[in-house]
Amino acid sequence: MMDTEILDMLEDIGRSARPRLSPAIQLPGETADARRSDVLRVIRGTILPRRLEFTSPNGNCLAVEVNSSRVTDVFGASTGSVPDFETEPREALTEKLAQLVSNIAAAPGPLQLVSVRPDTALEADDVGITYSEIESACAQIELPAEPRVSIVPDIEDVALDAPDSEQEPSAIEQAAVPEGSGMAQRFFDGAERFALGRFLSASDSGATQLDGACTEGQPLHPDQALLQNFAKDLAGWDADSATTLTHPQLIVMRPAGGQGAGLALLRDGKNVAAAVHEARKLGAVVSLWKSIRETA
Repeated sequence: MMDTEILDMLEDIGRSARPRLSPAIQLPGETADARRSDVLRVIRGTILPRRLEFTSPNGNCLAVEVNSSRVTDVFGASTGSVPDFETEPREALTEKLAQLVSNIAAAPGPLQLVSVRPDTALEADDVGITYSEIESACAQIELPAEPRVSIVPDIEDVALDAPDSEQEPSAIEQAAVPEGSGMAQRFFDGAERFALGRFLSASDSGATQLDGACTEGQPLHPDQALLQNFAKDLAGWDADSATTLTHPQLIVMRPAGGQGAGLALLRDGKNVAAAVHEARKLGAVVSLWKSIRETA
């Protein structure tokens, strides 16, 4: 290739290049089968240790650790049983992983992928389950012809260029549960196992329960003025969305970049429960929300 041709090629690249304002990559699959192939392709192409987080528009997620095209751990999953790599036999691990991959593929698309470094170094004996094993197991699982209908209403996309210090709502869910059913209290209680800090605010009495990093004197303590402003913002939210959203609602906020602390809010129409958690524990938040809805 001549020097002038190389320069022309670089110039074309420069004209067509666009900045990526978000760490998320969109997987293009339009059907469940195509999305599952996309997830498997990403696993196969991951050589260095990475934590892969797949998220669908309705908030379903799958977070796995992958190294050398092998899944070595599962950090969270919205649906299905999370495998225990330390105790379960290899065949059971493979079947559960295939089901988790199929579940996220069956969720509405397109899927968003975020790839980040693992929090800890990989153990020498952590060989994981190979891509080929998972692919073979997936071939035995039939996927629906059409994506499952999401119960989440359409919402405006969050700003992709938000600074790391800002958090924007990334998922809202709702279910037909009677108002005032105590779901916020149950969410507050259940979040104890994964929350860095949590609080429960009663809109009628103003009473507040605080725990962990949200207690008085701790760095995440919400003072009375902040809670009052927070209540006004939520009231405005209700006024603006009364025709499209009902209670209860789960609102999930994640930091730009997918690392750091996230915030999950559950509103049952009467009280508001909030849990500050590590962003990678989104799966635990969604699992708690599901269990509360199922037992309501």
